[in-house]
Amino acid sequence: MKEANSIKFGIALLVLLLAAMILIPMVSAEDTTGGTVSTNLPDVSTLTVPNLQFDLSQEKVTITSELSPEPNIQPVSSISLLATASPSTRSTHAAVPIVPYGAIIHHSTTGVTTIFDATGKQLFAADDANAAKVTTPHSESPATFVHEIPSGSIVTEYQGKTYVFYQDSLILTLINENPQTSTTHATTDITTPGIQKQLTRGTNRVAAIADNYRGWIEYAKSTAVTIDRFESTWTAPTKVPTNSGSRESLAIFNGIERLGTDGIMQPVLMWNFCASGDLAIHNEYKGAAWECLSSGNVDNMHSTPIAVSAGDTVRGTMQWSTNQNRWIIQFKNVNTGSTTSFYTTRFPRDNLILSMALEASTGVGVKKSTDSLPGTITFTDNVIKYQGNVVSSTFTGYIESGASDAFPNFDPQVTTNPLKVTLYTGW
Repeated sequence: MKEANSIKFGIALLVLLLAAMILIPMVSAEDTTGGTVSTNLPDVSTLTVPNLQFDLSQEKVTITSELSPEPNIQPVSSISLLATASPSTRSTHAAVPIVPYGAIIHHSTTGVTTIFDATGKQLFAADDANAAKVTTPHSESPATFVHEIPSGSIVTEYQGKTYVFYQDSLILTLINENPQTSTTHATTDITTPGIQKQLTRGTNRVAAIADNYRGWIEYAKSTAVTIDRFESTWTAPTKVPTNSGSRESLAIFNGIERLGTDGIMQPVLMWNFCASGDLAIHNEYKGAAWECLSSGNVDNMHSTPIAVSAGDTVRGTMQWSTNQNRWIIQFKNVNTGSTTSFYTTRFPRDNLILSMALEASTGVGVKKSTDSLPGTITFTDNVIKYQGNVVSSTFTGYIESGASDAFPNFDPQVTTNPLKVTLYTGW
């Protein structure tokens, strides 16, 4: 009898364990980031966009901050109030971040961005040219093309449309009819044994504005690789810019680029990050996961920013989940334990270029002085793997075209075994 009871108890326990496995969301065996991945997303090929009800009679509004989806908001009444307000009231209105969950954002070829609710009803429209410029690691972009999405979101693309899911719900659909432009990042090789350095003399990603410099400054890049995991650790410099202007922003990151295109996914530590069109100087670090697919008018997305103090250790991770067929991009503040991330299906695993970089990321650039830059940055504890195996890749250090004249004391260095990249900034 006791043996029979034991068998019955064992069967009951097995049933409970199987039920628990069904109810608990599955986490990929490769996912070492600590995040969970939803397995209940719909097949995007079955999604249909409702008939978009364009209202050309509606007066356009001015967008002064990122168009980011927000839960539990009622945008129609707010837009109606704006439409009936006096011109002075409209011009001083702080922002129109009234993008509800389920919204559809449509970018036309004529430079107009229109926002619809989930049923296709127009909420408001704006001219991209009149939108405030906001900070991205790539450049300054019109606020109509930059979106903060909740940490843990999943970004996927199908037939030219981009869908953002959060907690198993579709929270944003992006339709972009704008032509995309792309730049190349060509380099030439000058290699010394043990330490690899490079001075480039091209014209890419450089736009000198008066006495300022804009673009990639100092960095290391790999040869093309096939990988499913890239991680780097660095410290937020304690020597911070002391003469930055209001639109001077810097990005420090490890990133993955698609060979032959300008797309990049990157966990970014940003200085003087501005999500709106204000002219304030944000003398602080913020960290987030970013995905930027082009240097033209195309939607750039980032996860919820987290705070980072000077001297904090941070870690950037990009890892492919085989079970979920997507990458996770994660930024972590090791000191506080805070993380922010999102998932994307828009990058492959082969023909990838890895980078560790310092970039002057805004349209106005930074003053040609080391006082506009942080202290030396060292990327350590680098992990480059494919299917659990270490991937061999050659990294070369570079100073971008024009940066060597603006910042003559720079000295990017790459050492191997173990891989370490140091970006010396002259401080």
